[in-house]
Amino acid sequence: MEHDDAATLPPPRIPGLAPLRLLGVGGRSAVWLVQCTAAAARTITWVGDGPPQKLALKLPLSRARSAPSLRSAQQELEAMLPLVHDHLVRPWGVLSTSQGSTGILLQPYTAGSLGQLLHSAGPLSSNELVTALTPVAQALEHLHTQGAAHGDVSAANILLTPEGEPALGDLGDSAVLGTGARGGTPEQDVMALAGVAWEALTGSQPPATALRAPLQSLLPGVPTELAELLESALGSVPGELPLAGEFAAELYACAEPEPLSLLPTIDDHAVMEMPTIMPGAGPAHTSKLPFSKRLFRVWRKRPASAPSTIR
Repeated sequence: MEHDDAATLPPPRIPGLAPLRLLGVGGRSAVWLVQCTAAAARTITWVGDGPPQKLALKLPLSRARSAPSLRSAQQELEAMLPLVHDHLVRPWGVLSTSQGSTGILLQPYTAGSLGQLLHSAGPLSSNELVTALTPVAQALEHLHTQGAAHGDVSAANILLTPEGEPALGDLGDSAVLGTGARGGTPEQDVMALAGVAWEALTGSQPPATALRAPLQSLLPGVPTELAELLESALGSVPGELPLAGEFAAELYACAEPEPLSLLPTIDDHAVMEMPTIMPGAGPAHTSKLPFSKRLFRVWRKRPASAPSTIR
């Protein structure tokens, strides 16, 4: 997220939360990394048990005209709990500020967004795309099987950990903060994700079908299976739009995942959080492997009849 006044945005003053650093600013909200203190229990209305000590605090930049009550915001978050997934940004609680606005506390993703990475480092390879978007497609599959849709899949809403693990954010945040609500359908989510994939590979949004050159004419090294998947997911072929789970499985099969190179875009704080892999690390160090390698190990062990579950 970017904002012209980010450098001058004052840190929030909320009892029980110590601001650590600004994570990002968008058109309607700012996100801070905060540390919970002993007074947090008197400030925050929690949803779920065992929140981490460090959280992302999302606050609207201006007071919403119809800011929800704390109870309404809590009910919105509780309704999201059945949708929790490893690659969806998890909500942890809500609070009211002294300005009368509502804030939401989320699982922190401190290495920026896929949109920031593309802006700083340029397009991804097919192998990096597998790492960045296969888990997001999995998260969408989970949403869709629960009868929900995201409605705003974009590179800016795909957030990253310092080890390159992605998660789809902004699920219902606007409704909780009182800054509007988005609708959508599973089909629109899949098409939007395919648009993110095209942008990640080429550096630009996909043109309309009638104006769009074949992907392999733009990028001759792209696997044929990947080009065909994106064309079908963009709705180019009537009646062949894949489901999110099918998109995840077919994308994963296109290329072996490779780590995302985050150094061009993350700040010094996030660099310090990146894992260090010691030469010759054995199986006991699996949790320290780059996310792409863990993704490969998990999917390689899945039976062929059920290729679409990452855990």
